[in-house]
Amino acid sequence: MSSDRLRWLLLGVAAVVLVVHSLAYNFVTDDAYISFVFSRNFAEHGELSFNLGQPVEGYTNFLWTVILGVGMVIGISPEISSRVLGTACALATLYVVFRTCERAFERPTWFATLPALLLACSAGFACWTSGGLETQLFTLLVAIAIDGVVASEHDDRAMRRVAIALALAAMTRPEGLLVAAVLGVVRLSSNVVAKRWLTRRDLYAAAIFLVIWAPWFAWRWHYYGYKFPNTYYVKADGPWVDPKMAAQMAASGRYYLWNWLTQTRLIWGLPFVAIGIATVKPRTPRFVLVVACTLLAVVYLGYAASVGGDFMGLHRFIMPVFVCAAILAVLGIEWIARKVNHSQVPLAVALVIGGFASTQFALTRTSIASCANRVCGNDHGIDSPAFLMVYTEDRAAIGRAMESCFRPDDFSIVGGAGAQPYYGRMRGIDVFGLVSEKIAHESPRSNPRPGHTKWGSDAILASYDPDFVFSCYQLHRGPLSPPLPCNVGFWLSRGFEQVTMLIPDLAERGQFYTFLAKKQRHFECPGRIR
Repeated sequence: MSSDRLRWLLLGVAAVVLVVHSLAYNFVTDDAYISFVFSRNFAEHGELSFNLGQPVEGYTNFLWTVILGVGMVIGISPEISSRVLGTACALATLYVVFRTCERAFERPTWFATLPALLLACSAGFACWTSGGLETQLFTLLVAIAIDGVVASEHDDRAMRRVAIALALAAMTRPEGLLVAAVLGVVRLSSNVVAKRWLTRRDLYAAAIFLVIWAPWFAWRWHYYGYKFPNTYYVKADGPWVDPKMAAQMAASGRYYLWNWLTQTRLIWGLPFVAIGIATVKPRTPRFVLVVACTLLAVVYLGYAASVGGDFMGLHRFIMPVFVCAAILAVLGIEWIARKVNHSQVPLAVALVIGGFASTQFALTRTSIASCANRVCGNDHGIDSPAFLMVYTEDRAAIGRAMESCFRPDDFSIVGGAGAQPYYGRMRGIDVFGLVSEKIAHESPRSNPRPGHTKWGSDAILASYDPDFVFSCYQLHRGPLSPPLPCNVGFWLSRGFEQVTMLIPDLAERGQFYTFLAKKQRHFECPGRIR
């Protein structure tokens, strides 16, 4: 088989492996449904808000949310479009990474397909090809920007592509600005090495970035009233109740990175990465790629550790670093292969890829089957995909069962602001403050777990005059109502009562669901236990 055909065959194999691997997960996580609520209100009412008439920026993925909203306008549900688009973006990333590596190798070679094969086999990359979040769109835009920086060594016009990709990335996730800063430093550094300093193309690219990004930033600041998303104030702003919690969160961040190194088996691949970095020659496209991937990985991982990592398993928070790690490892493998120049090199490479794949497929099996008797724990605060699945399925079931029982003026306090409000078409806020301006700006940080650092006090929650308090609940196996994990007396004294419903589709801890409802609401719903 010719080398050209082999390249495209291996890239096709990577694409098939990724699709099949991602279908092992094939889920939508609860956090994705938060964006779906914004998308639906955008599609149906022209408002990017969780509660109509009350704009709070409870999402960090503007571009993704709007794209899904446009899909809803033409009748495509976000449950479907988010997974299809996530897969399409992941497949496009495989191609972009392949082209980037060929630029670095400065020749067509089947080695350029190896990063795509590593990514396709990776449990984390496959998991978050599904999930319903913006992860793979953001990763694709970062990959396009890296490719453009490498291509700009021979084609200054490529910087326009870099600028557009980075502007869109910054509108997809806040970390896009971090990526833009890093790649800007890489470009300036390569200019210094090549003695070409700041070019007109660079200034033009910077202008393109600002023309796209700045008006959007000005609009969102005016629309929501704050420079940063509400989620920033929830997760990374405000004093700690106990100063020791800051150190606990830092420890969580370090564990998150260690968990990534071990689960991806990158800890065993670090020698290849080190060789790929150490053997590069200056003033070459490979040099630019190595500097870009190394600097981006170091800065991005440091940032991730500083905010405690993430509570979702398999590392969706640092997905762009998967791309950098795969590229750097393959650069090292390719250098060794050139030095060895032996007929058995392809077999050795196949064994390395196969060994990696076997560990990742095993990780996939355990990560989606890690709930014994449907009761799922977590690993240092990191939830497994299996738990994320069952949690979301249960909240979706609750929302579906209660949708017809809500009135348009009902207001609820919920735990997760995702599937339950989406399917129940509920107005409300979540107790963690993602869609609550009061909790985000008035509550201290009381929990070192990433994404859950704030919790609305009873006084703040009561100020919303809710009809339902779903954040104080129990799922259980029998009709008798168990004790609820909150200050029940506070709510009972304010005219609330415990309500128990039978919801047959619940899976995690039983089919009975107990929560608090205002007595004067006279709540009636099929399945209520009297």
